Amino acid sequence: MNGYNLWCIIFTCFGAFFYGYDSGLTTSIIAYPEFIEYYGFNSVTLGALGSSYYAGQTIGSLANFWIPDRFGRLWSVRFACVIGLLGCGMQTGAQGLGVLLAGRAIGGFSCGLIFALCPLYASEMSPPHVRGRVGGLYRQLSVNVNVSYAITEWMGLGISYLSGDVKFRVFLGLQLLVAVLMLVGSIWMPESPRWLAAHGRPDEALAILKRLHGTDVHHEPGASNSDKDEPAEAVPFYQREFNQIESQIQLEREQGNYGVWTIFSRPSYRKRLYIALFYYFFQQATGVIPLQNYQTILYSLLGLTGKMPLILVGVWGTAGTIVSIIGASLFDKLGRRKSFFISITGVIVGSVMLVIFWARFEAGGNTSETLGALAVFSMFVFLCGFGWIMNAFAYTYPPEILPTDIRATGMALGFGIKMAWIICLVQVTPIAIESISWKYFLVFIFLDVIFLLGVYFYFPETMNTPLEEIARLFGDDVAVTLDEAGGKGNRNEEPETKDDVEMLENVRGTTQQETKS
Repeated sequence: MNGYNLWCIIFTCFGAFFYGYDSGLTTSIIAYPEFIEYYGFNSVTLGALGSSYYAGQTIGSLANFWIPDRFGRLWSVRFACVIGLLGCGMQTGAQGLGVLLAGRAIGGFSCGLIFALCPLYASEMSPPHVRGRVGGLYRQLSVNVNVSYAITEWMGLGISYLSGDVKFRVFLGLQLLVAVLMLVGSIWMPESPRWLAAHGRPDEALAILKRLHGTDVHHEPGASNSDKDEPAEAVPFYQREFNQIESQIQLEREQGNYGVWTIFSRPSYRKRLYIALFYYFFQQATGVIPLQNYQTILYSLLGLTGKMPLILVGVWGTAGTIVSIIGASLFDKLGRRKSFFISITGVIVGSVMLVIFWARFEAGGNTSETLGALAVFSMFVFLCGFGWIMNAFAYTYPPEILPTDIRATGMALGFGIKMAWIICLVQVTPIAIESISWKYFLVFIFLDVIFLLGVYFYFPETMNTPLEEIARLFGDDVAVTLDEAGGKGNRNEEPETKDDVEMLENVRGTTQQETKS
């Protein structure tokens, strides 16, 4: 992966800051007495603060049905940034609750559009052997949600020392910075080569693939390619990739399998979509949003007072980032399935511990500091499990298994379901915690078990498999493999490079392992 490809992936990953900052600030800002008093929040309107934002996200996510396929991935990102600036301005200057909620909804629309779009945009620009790390990068480096959560939550602690309504207006206003940086950065970004190829612009697609995956380091003519049995003057990786993309698009069109309506006529497409939607639904059914968004309320109920809840919010974000970086670094080594099972195990263990210790704490009259501390510790066990790979999986696996012609549609539906689920959770959680406390989380434990079983029986391993060749895992035809693509007539053929060989070997090694198993 060359420097330009890395820059492009980092840019797309920065889209996660939209969600990370916008969502993270809510966790801290509801702990500001001035914010609660200024807008007159109660348990119902506090839920509306979250649900209005996620309602906007739902609509924004569903907008990916049409906008990215019609106007391209890049112009859709720019459109989302402009809408985000409008929503942020409304939130920052809001004098009443109605304007604040409307601004949150508009900002949510912007976030939903860009947050669902960026993972598929990144996957379409990434070579197959690093897509897992790219999905992880979307959540785990300096341009991802975990880091943005951590930064936002520590900022929440620092800004809490300001006086009056300045503190929450500054906190809300800083959302502008994220949209501005991404809008400016888009000047140097390319359009998705797969989108260009699918829209009859093959020369542009090839040029972008060459810039993304090409290299200036070449073997000398006749030099050995180690023991890989490769010819010295082979077709470079980006050219093979282009040939494979064109061939697969042509095959799907010849079979009449092109467009959204293919989902209803082709069982394998429906299966891929069902798997993606299943994941997005049950990812949120773990209960991560109730724990994360309302953790300051939970800390208070478990006996913590003063600035300690805000401090733990910062620790939460930092711990999640550290665990996520470790999980992402191993994602392409352990594979998708093993990484998921590690993650869900931590989630279930942490959830069971929380219910047990919280119930004991409540039964003892809410006076045992030890039980309260153990309940808080259980929340962090859950965090380590979820943070391991649960988010990175969502931004890697569904874009991998969905074919090009329904990738944007599938991501739109997936994020739409995810956000609709979140709306329900953020609205009812304050009321549920007030009414039934720990019993509320028993529901999530039951759903976690269903989640685990569904992935075990229905999710195939996709590690290192080229996007076009994943079709074979679901019984569909593959026009050509990467190796076969090298034998086709090519535009601008160049000698294969050392980086190309390594890329292909990563793919072949995985294919051979799958064949043996």
